[in-house]
Amino acid sequence: MSKGKEKVSSKQFRWLLPMHETMLRILAQEAHKGNKPSSTFKAGSFALVAKEIIAQFGVECHPSYVENRMRTLRTMWSTIQTIRKKSGFGWDDNLKMITCDPKTYQEEAHRKHAEYLNKKIDMYDELAIVVGKDTATGGFSKSYVDLEHEPDNGDSVEFVANNVEAISLT
Repeated sequence: MSKGKEKVSSKQFRWLLPMHETMLRILAQEAHKGNKPSSTFKAGSFALVAKEIIAQFGVECHPSYVENRMRTLRTMWSTIQTIRKKSGFGWDDNLKMITCDPKTYQEEAHRKHAEYLNKKIDMYDELAIVVGKDTATGGFSKSYVDLEHEPDNGDSVEFVANNVEAISLT
């Protein structure tokens, strides 16, 4: 070590399961309040999570720790969604878990995916709100069949047709 310089000891912040759950719960509430205008949260939301973790767990937590944890959660979410789309894997919506039979597990599963297979994904709904894409899911999603049978909302086909400019394909 050079003269006059001291080694600074830095500990890595360790996210415990109760801290993780607190973060997801608060950020899901923040998203419902409109504090997630796009794919990320407002800075105040991260500060709110950090403040709550300090209060509940008595550890030093900075908003940057929360923001860094979001990167980990996005990676986790991406992995879960990739597995769900693969052939041979199922989804149990009641238990919130990816299912697969032993044969599929042996032949298709990547060893890094084992932690998500045939195990309940804790706080899946909150995770979907916090890091998932902003698409409607569950009770808010609609198929074309649902839209076809919806009551008239006042927009008439005639009105729409009269207000669309002609498009020339030549």
